[in-house]
Amino acid sequence: MLNHLLKYYSKIYFYNKANIMWNFIFPFIYITIFFLALSGLNKPQPEFSEDPIRLAIIADEQQEATDLAGFLENFGQEGLDQQESGKTVGTKQENLYLRFTFSDPKTAKELLEEQKIQAIIRADDPTVIEEYNDLSNLKAGLLSQFLETYESVRKTTVAISERYLSGDYEFEQSQADLEAVHQEAIDLFAADSTETESSTSSVLIFFFSAIAYIAFYPINAGVSTLEEINANQSTLGLRNSTAPISKTKMFFALFVPRWIIHCLFTLLIYLYVNLLGINLGHNYLQISLLLILCTTCSVLIGTAIGALFSFSQGLKVGISVALPLTLGFASGMMHNGMPRIISQYIPWFSKINPIGIVSNGLYILYSDPTLNRFYQQIIMLSIITFIAFILTIIGLRRNSYESL
Repeated sequence: MLNHLLKYYSKIYFYNKANIMWNFIFPFIYITIFFLALSGLNKPQPEFSEDPIRLAIIADEQQEATDLAGFLENFGQEGLDQQESGKTVGTKQENLYLRFTFSDPKTAKELLEEQKIQAIIRADDPTVIEEYNDLSNLKAGLLSQFLETYESVRKTTVAISERYLSGDYEFEQSQADLEAVHQEAIDLFAADSTETESSTSSVLIFFFSAIAYIAFYPINAGVSTLEEINANQSTLGLRNSTAPISKTKMFFALFVPRWIIHCLFTLLIYLYVNLLGINLGHNYLQISLLLILCTTCSVLIGTAIGALFSFSQGLKVGISVALPLTLGFASGMMHNGMPRIISQYIPWFSKINPIGIVSNGLYILYSDPTLNRFYQQIIMLSIITFIAFILTIIGLRRNSYESL
């Protein structure tokens, strides 16, 4: 009987046109649009080597300017032209994104008016773009990214120094900040994409969050599973409740096909991402395990919502759409500095965010040759999945003797 139900509900799930559109076609469209929107940022070296961003650094304290310049040397050279910067070593010409010079406010403004520079950076607390001129959207976005990363590193360094000077040698509170700063990747654009252990593209971090979002996307599959079981949630649930089949068997008959379908589809999305040329690393088995566990967590969170709450169908659909988007936003899908902000102000949320856990796991697999931190992400995601399963069972048993 159970085998028959599994085959039957597998076919029924595919007959639903809404499922085909939103659960299968939409993720492909989403990843494709995401790829087209960000692929131009992944290798901008030719444009920048011919016309790098030209900056003037001003500061009230020389040390602030020196620290900022030391950071910017990872991406450019001191000197506004080739002759002036000829003595600088350590940055290859093809990886040159900017040129900078030290100046005072008056001279810097004159350079900006003469269009010899494109922006004035004030090295202070915080570091800001004081004025700019003739900056394209690409250059403005990249410069902002550089400064955000520097600001993260600077704040974390200051915080650790202050605690050390105060005699506090325990840095547990700063660990989340350090991991968030590390995730923003000082080497934002790797010269060699195969050197995954040493560098991670900032653009790639957006893809980590986007893929984690897609893996967590089928939460509605879990919600609709309970709608078809509970008599008080839909007419189909009322009809199924009168069948001579236990609610537990009916649950697994509905859940297992959807779970298998979405796990396979998540792996298909992962294959599609690789076909697009997005290199997520070579730990294929671990990546597949992480994505499957994320999809499992998503579907079970959906079943827990459906089992515990008798919301209207429209509200549940709204929750199914809003929850992944909210978790994706907190994981850096729209702004890769968001994980640092969440870690700083809501640290507990960053630890239980499934999409954030998967995004971190993908980053760790890409950049860390060891798997210790990766297994920590697996354990945390497994705990959340198990809790969601227990809540689902509790919700099912609570309604098992409902009057029809």
